[in-house]
Amino acid sequence: MGFAVLHIQKPKGNDARTSAHIERTVNPANADQTRTHLNENLIDYPDGVENRTQAIQHRIETAGIKRKISNNQVRALQVMLSGTHEDMQRIQTAGKLDEWCKDNIKWLQDTFGKENVVSAVLHLDEKTPHIHATIVPIVTGERRKTKFEEDNGKKKYHKKPKDTIRLCADDVMTRDNLERFQDTYAEKMQKYGLERGIKGSDARHISTPQYYRDLHAQNEELKENIVVLREEQQEVYDKTRDLYDRKDEAREKFLNMHEYTQQKETEISDLESRIEQLKQDYEPYKAQDDVNLLLSVFPHLSERLRIAQLCRGIGLTIDTIKQLFKGEAAIVNGKLHSPEHNQSFSVQDAKLQIFQDKNTAKLKLSLNGQNIIDWFKQKYQELKQVVRPHIKPAENKSKGIKM
Repeated sequence: MGFAVLHIQKPKGNDARTSAHIERTVNPANADQTRTHLNENLIDYPDGVENRTQAIQHRIETAGIKRKISNNQVRALQVMLSGTHEDMQRIQTAGKLDEWCKDNIKWLQDTFGKENVVSAVLHLDEKTPHIHATIVPIVTGERRKTKFEEDNGKKKYHKKPKDTIRLCADDVMTRDNLERFQDTYAEKMQKYGLERGIKGSDARHISTPQYYRDLHAQNEELKENIVVLREEQQEVYDKTRDLYDRKDEAREKFLNMHEYTQQKETEISDLESRIEQLKQDYEPYKAQDDVNLLLSVFPHLSERLRIAQLCRGIGLTIDTIKQLFKGEAAIVNGKLHSPEHNQSFSVQDAKLQIFQDKNTAKLKLSLNGQNIIDWFKQKYQELKQVVRPHIKPAENKSKGIKM
């Protein structure tokens, strides 16, 4: 039996980096872009709300909060829900992933309040299926500090009602609450073969920026060791140069020191390469403020980006994608690739066109008037029907053998 994974944290600084990761306005290095279109929003936004950032602000503005919110207050909690990799793969293979998602949303809404769960996104383009949820910490009642003072015999005059609506992450993230969240979530996940982690475990989640800082510190320490080793090497070399003919033992020590130094230099080179790769993966987030500004000016850009990634995934050229976004139909011949089924299908004079779904207002790609996702599923089923009849049972090779 594997473990249920529940990670709750308060964002440090600007929460824009989290929005970029969740909404895929910046693609992380560990995500398969050909599967990004399989990601799913599990919470519908209110009318007029286009993204996670707007959903957080909308909840704060409509909650009935009377007190002014300071700039350093935590506006949203980041929640990640998943399970052990092998168990999540088992749940997905068994066709129970939709049910798992519904149970997760039910637990979130029962635990934090339905209106406070403003966003939940299922990610299927990474190694392990998981949900990123966003909770606005709206609470009702007096502050914990006020109640503590009253319990200790201090007289407190209340000028405000005790049922005042407040934004307070600290009241949600108490030690008792965090332990209760782990307990109730594990109970909800038992039906999927997932159990609670060990209580009181020293295991802690390490963020990507912290991992980068630790790696950099390790690199600096190795550089200092190299300096010391080179000084020792020079010292050995100076002694060995005068005693070379008579000191075979010193010569061997020098050679061993030289080999050890080269090994350390190789380790530093490898670490520097890894740091450079981490910089390349981390750098795109610095432009997130500009990306958020662009999405605010053009709110439908995120949806168009998703369709463009789908078009690239099935094998369309940039010119063809540009033609589709001009509102024109494109005629294609050859093969179209289905990332979901990892299979290519031949088409002849196929008419591709982008249209807007009347019910969800989302953009979709059609092939000869049919949603291309449905077309791929149909073609895949037809392929399975063609292949299956040609599979014949193995003939009994022992027939006709003469002894």
